[in-house]
Amino acid sequence: MNHYINPGILFLLLTITSCQPKAPIPLEFSNESEFYRAGEIVRVKRSEDMPKNLMLSDPFLTQCVDLDADGIWDLLLIESDFEPEEIKDVQLKAIEPTQQPDLNTGTDISFSVRADKKYSGLEISEITRYRGAKQNIRQPFFHLEGPGIENDKVAFRTFFDPRNGKDIYGKTTEQLTLHEAGIDTSWHKLSDWGMDILQVGNSLGAGGLAVLEADKLHRLGDADKSVYTKLYSGPLEAAHRIDFMGWDAGSKKIDGYEQLTLTRGKYYYSNEIGVSDTALILAIGMPNFKSESFNLTQHNAKYSSVWTYAHQADGTNSKLGMAIMFENRQYHSHNEIKEGLDIGNTNYVALKARARNKVYFFACWELSNPFFSKQENFEQYLQDEADKLSNPIQITKK
Repeated sequence: MNHYINPGILFLLLTITSCQPKAPIPLEFSNESEFYRAGEIVRVKRSEDMPKNLMLSDPFLTQCVDLDADGIWDLLLIESDFEPEEIKDVQLKAIEPTQQPDLNTGTDISFSVRADKKYSGLEISEITRYRGAKQNIRQPFFHLEGPGIENDKVAFRTFFDPRNGKDIYGKTTEQLTLHEAGIDTSWHKLSDWGMDILQVGNSLGAGGLAVLEADKLHRLGDADKSVYTKLYSGPLEAAHRIDFMGWDAGSKKIDGYEQLTLTRGKYYYSNEIGVSDTALILAIGMPNFKSESFNLTQHNAKYSSVWTYAHQADGTNSKLGMAIMFENRQYHSHNEIKEGLDIGNTNYVALKARARNKVYFFACWELSNPFFSKQENFEQYLQDEADKLSNPIQITKK
């Protein structure tokens, strides 16, 4: 196989303490796929010979992630373009950074206490709720009714109450806007930043969870104790997590979690779902108020998706493609519900549960990107992302 070798050595600019090693750390990034990858995020896990404290600058947009909150980075995110079959030699070299990234775009998390006609500024990084805690939907306690997460393309919110549903904010700007969404105006009307584009009702919403038991869906909603934690946000990626203790799961109670991650440049979030009972059939849903067809596509040997595409963006009658992508080996079934008391108007895919499950929820709105005004383009985007997920950039320590 002929590889394209980048003729230049790429320098990631770090700052490290004087007691840490100053010798460059050589790595090799390899795109083993036969397609171009623009704005690809490479994930470098920290090893013991890498500096404990670092800040990255030119020539790449980068982000350090501290996953265990011990003050030492665990994951280094690096944005770069890759030609087909390209190999890049990379050296981590310690020098002073020259400039900071633009913090007005990228990713962000907003979870704050609501204030009347203004942004309260009371951001929440960790909070616990107990069984039965509800919100007045007309005057919710939380702005956005729970944690919102956004990148430069799309935003999502999670209802932090027994509904445990999810909603889509379609964006018409790359600027970070969640702090102003719904402030002294309705997010159901198109604003200069975008709008709420999903009718949720009693559906599972944009990737909400249930379990399938005796051919009936039961919402994974309330729990004895639910703990929200903001994990990180930055120029390339944001993530938050909710841990559930005594989580209602049909006839059972389980422990589990949801960890949502949203990456710069993507029209989808990933959700890592943990469950203590792997005998469950896990269901992930989307609304079907305005879509007539529900499709299943196997993209490659690893990933499939269920999807809809229709004039289903609420309030505008514009085109919106939604999809749930999952691993083929977990597939159990997929189905539609129109009428239901607890759960209705929902398309869902049912998966054979594992202790850790990973799904991807796509929201591709034509007013965010005219590319999605055609169904074939939406389908191509799903295929391209499935192929990228199946063929991550390979990292070799030299």
